[in-house]
Amino acid sequence: MDGWRASLAPRKATLRSISSAALVALFLGPAGIARADAVGDLEKGYSAYAARKYAEAETRLRALLDASSGELNDPDKLADARMYLGAVLVAEGRKDEASGIFETLLKEKPDYDPDRLRIQLEAIDAFIDVKTRLRAELEKIQQEEAQRKQAARAREELERQKTPLRLAMLEKLATEEHVVEHNSRWRALVPFGVGQFQNGQDGWGWIFFSSEALLAVGSVVGAAVSLYESGQENDALTLNQRATATAYRSTANNAAIGGDLLAGGFFLTAIIGAVHAELTFVPEIVHVRKRDLPRLSFSPGGLGLTGRF
Repeated sequence: MDGWRASLAPRKATLRSISSAALVALFLGPAGIARADAVGDLEKGYSAYAARKYAEAETRLRALLDASSGELNDPDKLADARMYLGAVLVAEGRKDEASGIFETLLKEKPDYDPDRLRIQLEAIDAFIDVKTRLRAELEKIQQEEAQRKQAARAREELERQKTPLRLAMLEKLATEEHVVEHNSRWRALVPFGVGQFQNGQDGWGWIFFSSEALLAVGSVVGAAVSLYESGQENDALTLNQRATATAYRSTANNAAIGGDLLAGGFFLTAIIGAVHAELTFVPEIVHVRKRDLPRLSFSPGGLGLTGRF
């Protein structure tokens, strides 16, 4: 029994190796080998054509050009395969079929130029005939292709020019903070241009502030002069200086009237200022506050950002 098991072990190992190789070939082999074989088959197809084995060459080339297999993906190799197949068909006397192959080749690659050292002269002439017949259409295809490339370059250039603008905009967003200040309608009723300053109307604010301040100071000065002159009048009456007392009374009355007029002007201007501030009320004002640009910093713990947000 032990001998039978010993003889069976190498077989199992061999089976496992074969299975592994089969799996590798199944999953990795087809794609890589197919790509390598496609170029090799193209050369084999040409070799058959050069050796005048036209049936074999046609079979190989049609297999490469089969859309379902998709093994030959390089545009230049595809064009060569069509050129070789067209040359095979010309050599077999099937020029109409060859013309169709050449037409497909030229529409996909209008600037294709066959290798005259590898292709027979008769096939070159047939290719040139098709190219001449399709000249207008091929020129249109080339123009459209040139326009597509030009548009692509223009888009790339536009994107390249947009990059600094995007960076500048990002830097601006990173270095600016928008602070919203909410205004109060009650504050708009305060005199001395407070409502106008709150609304951001500094010009009107200074006009109302200076006007109301002058009127207020004038009314206070008028009241003070009136009180002073009244005191002087009383002193003159005590000294029985009636003429002098009369003069003081007149000055005191005039000062009181002036003070009252100035006080009235102050209240009227304050009311006008409050009405103006309410009519032009701005609910909120946005202020832009500068801040430092965040900087990258390296630390033992990793990459980080520093800055105030």
